[in-house]
Amino acid sequence: MDRQPDVIVIRGAPGVGKSSTAKCLAGSFPGGARVEVDILRKMVISVNWKKQDEHILMLDVAAGLVHDLAESGFRPVIVVDTFSGDKVTRFLEVLRKQRETRTFLVFSLHASETSLQQRLHERPSDEFKDFEIAKKLNEDIHRFPASGEWLIDTSRLSPDQTARHITQTIVSQPVDRGADGT
Repeated sequence: MDRQPDVIVIRGAPGVGKSSTAKCLAGSFPGGARVEVDILRKMVISVNWKKQDEHILMLDVAAGLVHDLAESGFRPVIVVDTFSGDKVTRFLEVLRKQRETRTFLVFSLHASETSLQQRLHERPSDEFKDFEIAKKLNEDIHRFPASGEWLIDTSRLSPDQTARHITQTIVSQPVDRGADGT
């Protein structure tokens, strides 16, 4: 696939299918890498999940890892996180400062309230299951859009179908070439 971006961002609330979609999507890109920011967060011994500064710090760590993977030739690097509020915009700005010509595509996944509630209910007990918080984050996708993002309603899509939709979009659309527009 010659039109693939350097970085694919998949964002959305818990329960919309980000991680499962990213795993399916990774099968289309054997030369790529997948970075789940939650896994990086779990590496921190005493993280305070309620402090936004710590969330931002981990996104900066993730941006550094994404940069290093891309510089090492892994393409695309698929990044998965909630990216609540406008954090995805800041994340992309950090990546652009590291290399202005890096290419990006952002996919924001969302689901109906009914679908989101059912998916959270079906999750294992050790995964995030708070519907009220997930509902707010799901609504944030529409309140804080990323520049040039692609919105995908996953309510009636399996992760594999969502991944195919993303792959088709990548093939058919130009990618964001960074700050210099090349």
